[in-house]
Amino acid sequence: MEDDAGSSAVRADGALTGAVDPPTSIQVTGARRPGSTVLPGRVLTRGLAVLGSALLLTGLLSPGAGATSDHSPPAAPAAASDDPINYAVAVDESASLAPGDIDREKDAVSAIAVGEPSPKSRMVVFGFASADTPNQSPVDEVCPVTELDVAGRERIGECASELRRREPDEGSGTDFISAVRQGVARLTEAPGPAVPRVLFLLTDGRLDVKDSYTYRDLDDASRDDAVERDLQQALKQAAEAKVQIWPLGFGSDIDRDALRGLAAGGYQAGCKDIPEARPKAAVVSKAEDVGEALETAFSAARCLYREPGDSGRPPADLTVRVSPLATVGTIVVSKRDPEVTATYYDPNGKKISTADSGDDSTFEFAGRNRAVESLRITRPVPGEWRVHLDAPEGHRDQLASISVLWRGAVRSSISLEKPSPRAGQKTDVHVQLLTRDNVKLDERDLRGISVAGKLTGDGFRQVAIELTDGGEGADKRANDGEFSGTVTVPRKATGALMFSSTVAAVGLSPDNRPYPTRIAPVNVKFDAVLGIPRGTVHPGGRVHGTVAVSNRDSTERTVRLALADTEGTGLSVSPAEVTVRPGASRTVDVTLNVGSTAELGMPVKEDGLVLGGKVIAAEDDAVLDDASLDITVTPRPSDIEVLWNRWWPVVIIGTALFAVLLAVLLSRRRLRRWQIAPGGLVLELRDAGNRTVAEHKAKTGRGNWYEFELVDAATDSPRIQRRPGGGYAVRRSPDGGAVVRSRGQADRTLRHGDSMTIADGLTLHIAEGSGRRPARPGRYGISARKAGSGRPEQGSGRAGTTPGDPSGVTGSYPSGVPGGTYHEDL
Repeated sequence: MEDDAGSSAVRADGALTGAVDPPTSIQVTGARRPGSTVLPGRVLTRGLAVLGSALLLTGLLSPGAGATSDHSPPAAPAAASDDPINYAVAVDESASLAPGDIDREKDAVSAIAVGEPSPKSRMVVFGFASADTPNQSPVDEVCPVTELDVAGRERIGECASELRRREPDEGSGTDFISAVRQGVARLTEAPGPAVPRVLFLLTDGRLDVKDSYTYRDLDDASRDDAVERDLQQALKQAAEAKVQIWPLGFGSDIDRDALRGLAAGGYQAGCKDIPEARPKAAVVSKAEDVGEALETAFSAARCLYREPGDSGRPPADLTVRVSPLATVGTIVVSKRDPEVTATYYDPNGKKISTADSGDDSTFEFAGRNRAVESLRITRPVPGEWRVHLDAPEGHRDQLASISVLWRGAVRSSISLEKPSPRAGQKTDVHVQLLTRDNVKLDERDLRGISVAGKLTGDGFRQVAIELTDGGEGADKRANDGEFSGTVTVPRKATGALMFSSTVAAVGLSPDNRPYPTRIAPVNVKFDAVLGIPRGTVHPGGRVHGTVAVSNRDSTERTVRLALADTEGTGLSVSPAEVTVRPGASRTVDVTLNVGSTAELGMPVKEDGLVLGGKVIAAEDDAVLDDASLDITVTPRPSDIEVLWNRWWPVVIIGTALFAVLLAVLLSRRRLRRWQIAPGGLVLELRDAGNRTVAEHKAKTGRGNWYEFELVDAATDSPRIQRRPGGGYAVRRSPDGGAVVRSRGQADRTLRHGDSMTIADGLTLHIAEGSGRRPARPGRYGISARKAGSGRPEQGSGRAGTTPGDPSGVTGSYPSGVPGGTYHEDL
């Protein structure tokens, strides 16, 4: 089968769209100077062996031009798994089936129908047993040839339900011969063998036609000979018609050798030339495992990768992992009961509905009201998908399971330790795998992937290169997606060399990469060294590197720069060439231009898109140096992000200055409040003889005013009482002393030795006392008072009490009035 991934197209600027046609046509992206044109490809006089090499390295391939090389590796016969395929499914209906076995076979048939990726594929389903009388038929066709579009998959689910276990009097043997013949007949009805043909044969036993009407007149020995002859003839017809046979046996009475013979007797070329894709027999011990075994055989025959998931009884959440290699995947849910419902969630937790489509994904459901259903996804989000199963009471006893069938694509890039090795010299070969969105692969993704390398060239026979990812020898780290090996260039090598690699696996389109070069001369007169750093840019950005060129020859020499293994990334390199005069050396800036978002060909996500491939520096068909690329493309920032990136130092400094200014203002405000706080002032009432008749200690007041009233002024026991909204208020003055406010009069400041008349025969004196004045704020509002400090110095004042005043205290205070000495530890 032909692989559609082998085709390619060339844009007007010389860049590829699609994959390289491995390996007879080699094209790379090269930058052109302003005003230049794309010239026709040069035909080198050194023979066809290096024609492809010259076109690659000069970067002058014109659109549509191609080159061939006798040293190119042959293209592997393969098919994209969305190409159509024709199926026949033969289901054992013999009387030896146990109760429930036929239901498992029906589910397995439905799983094939809903898992098939191509809507143009066709499928026929029939049961088989034996014909023991003239009016019986060995086969019962329940599903005619049906195209597997959305409606066709539903029809297969309906008609497959007509499969049944035969009764003993209905012809209950096991006639493999008739099953093979029926499958071949139905599969060859379509003209031409271009569409692959596959027969799946499900059975619980062995070939049993002893009661068949066809062999009724023969003795046992003659019957056995005739049966063997007819079987071999049927298998020969299958092989000639290019029908693959995939037998599946279940139960304890299986003739394994007979099933192996069926698989080996049909057509042997699978969807890929790898062992996993060749027809083979499978045997399971229980009918419950038939579905999984048939899915596995189907995925191998179809060149799909199958990843099993969880199992459980509803209600349950089952998960299955989708590899980042997958480009198309089908999640198959075997519910075993149509009443069970399934709800799908992607790795980001988004619920999938029929109307949904993601940034790049599309979805298609099939079989939602049947025992087996599926969700087909294009460009699925990699990671753990979750399927929530629910069911009404009475329908929760069946064990459900999920799996995913996917096909994918992988790109690769081949590089050499010595780009132009000498004859007899060893060189390490490295092949790096690149995914569709350049997601990092883990060990599970690498399972089943093989990378084969070989070296061909002038003057010697082909040399195989063993490439592994086991962390040994030339491979520096195991399971990192880079396959490495060492090869010795034969001493007989005389000129052109072609290193090549092929990445292959079930589920992946093969990727072939050539690396053409030449034997290095003994005395090197012209060389180049690339210095390409890692870079992180936005779409449309640039990464800058250098190329150092030395010319020790007597003539002018030119090195050409080109990109390889970068198709579909929108990358270009400039300059396209560097010319150096005789005996001179130059170091020239190299610019890698990253394409716009549209040209990148892959979505740029928040965590970045990594672009791989390599830059090649070469003269004609000789590679002088190459450098692997590691460019991370991140989304272009918004206007706000651009402003922030440009002005963040100014913003940070301005914010810091504002914070300092705010702290200073708050500190000054707190200092001002502290300076005028009334707490701790002692208010004294003195009579006409200057004797203290009452004392009252002020506390912190509203708005830094302590409000009070003169009570019982006309009696022998006048006193001061705290009263909000009273006729008097007091606070400290920032200039020293205290400020007294009385109703209907202007504020008055009492300094040292001052007093004021408050009533007939009564004067008010104010003194400092120990009390509840707040600690003095330090710098920027931090308290300067230490614990236990800040008490005023004791003076020679007098102590007194105010009987009956709950807010009054007895204490000591400095002599004099406000403005006296007040001590704090600073």
